Amino acid sequence: MKEINKNIIMEKNRIFTVSEYNKSVYGEKIRNYSGKYLREWNPKRSKLAAAIIKGLKEIPLNKNTNVLYLGASTGTTVSHISDICYNGRIFAVEFAYDPFVKLYNLAKIRSNIFPILDDANMPEKYRFFVDKINFIYQDIAQRNQVDIFNKNADLFTCAKYAMLILKLKSISSRKNERFILNK
Repeated sequence: MKEINKNIIMEKNRIFTVSEYNKSVYGEKIRNYSGKYLREWNPKRSKLAAAIIKGLKEIPLNKNTNVLYLGASTGTTVSHISDICYNGRIFAVEFAYDPFVKLYNLAKIRSNIFPILDDANMPEKYRFFVDKINFIYQDIAQRNQVDIFNKNADLFTCAKYAMLILKLKSISSRKNERFILNK
């Protein structure tokens, strides 16, 4: 086993977060580990897990990191960030009601997740709930995903780090991906 940071463990091509919770969030495998638990982090369900497995050099998450997570959905990746940033706070913004219900139920179990049912296009509506952000993580599949990212980054200037997951086919399904990136 290789320790990526204090709460991320790699074993061959598998990745785990060290957790205090012995309850599956999305059907992931859990096993005992030094008085805590290892939750397998599925890279097919989390782009952040995939990036770490592929060799992401800097992972700006530690036990005290406060995260603004835009596009939280049901909380799959949020739950692993909750494991890593166990003394921090994860402000998880989701617009769609159905996935938000699962996210809300997850937050009832995990005290460091703060679910926000709102539109990430309008950060001024939820900025009063969000405090001292260190890291912005955005995983939104919309045409204006870069604009959404910029609006939030402009408003939450205290964030030292940010990660934008670009979904190029959401921006345009007709244009070449290289053309979109060079735009």
